[in-house]
Amino acid sequence: MQRFFILRLDKDLRAKLERERTAIYRETGDSSFFTFEPCIILGPVKGPIPAFVECPPLPLVTGSDEWEQETLHLPIEAEALTEIRDACNTSWPRSGIYLGEGKTKRNVAGVTIKYLSFAILNVESDGELVRWRISEERHLDSGRG
Repeated sequence: MQRFFILRLDKDLRAKLERERTAIYRETGDSSFFTFEPCIILGPVKGPIPAFVECPPLPLVTGSDEWEQETLHLPIEAEALTEIRDACNTSWPRSGIYLGEGKTKRNVAGVTIKYLSFAILNVESDGELVRWRISEERHLDSGRG
């Protein structure tokens, strides 16, 4: 089983991005768009889970979709995630919202992230079958009254 630190998006933004991913799946047939929910992957869990992490400065604004290192994502400035990645003692080659692993001609517009939760994404693979679940989710306080 693989475990990743993630920043989970609010329900409405996840639903919006799921609609985009469904449209991309219809275009490409690439099942990676259903592998797990759109989220910001901070990196693999390598040690203890921190008791407290600071919320990145919100709102975060993403760019439109980018294809980088075999992954389609909505990019975020890497500096915005540096502090939380350091607190988790982890890293990841991309900073942004994971969408999937297929190329598309469809353009996914950037989004504004106003709320985030810190969580662990547990991923189990059994051949072609990939199972995932979210655990230890904690809402992050943005510090905005």
